[in-house]
Amino acid sequence: MLVHKLEISKPLWQQLIRDLARTGMGVKESGAFLLGNMEPSRVVTEYLLYSDIAPDSQHVNYVLLRGRHMAKVWDICELRKLRVVADIHTHPGVPIQSPSDRDNPIVSIAGHVALIVPNFAKGLVVPSSLGFHEFQGQGEWRSWFRGEAAALLNITG
Repeated sequence: MLVHKLEISKPLWQQLIRDLARTGMGVKESGAFLLGNMEPSRVVTEYLLYSDIAPDSQHVNYVLLRGRHMAKVWDICELRKLRVVADIHTHPGVPIQSPSDRDNPIVSIAGHVALIVPNFAKGLVVPSSLGFHEFQGQGEWRSWFRGEAAALLNITG
């Protein structure tokens, strides 16, 4: 059973949430790749908005990323010597995975973390309001909510 915690600075977290709310405009899903280092722990140092990688990716009930978009992400990671440590995207309501989320992980490697932000990131977003979902491999996921989700996301400073 895998459990990978994430760490992100408070200013970066606040900017990320503002950007997710702005790009989704309160009416459509938005998201980002969380980039950083994996060792000794997963520390997010920057992010790439889906809308910057794939301007036509955002829709009301889903985000669509194609192979060519992922190639851009890997190129940026290689250039900056970073890794995709997690992804994050918004949902219109609660932070549970949709069937599409479960069937199509952004990174289909066991241990990949996918965060879901409720209410299109409108209003106050704190770790306990998120869904924290970790891909276990072979189509399986583990999910944490409320206090358990908050314990897995460390916002520093």
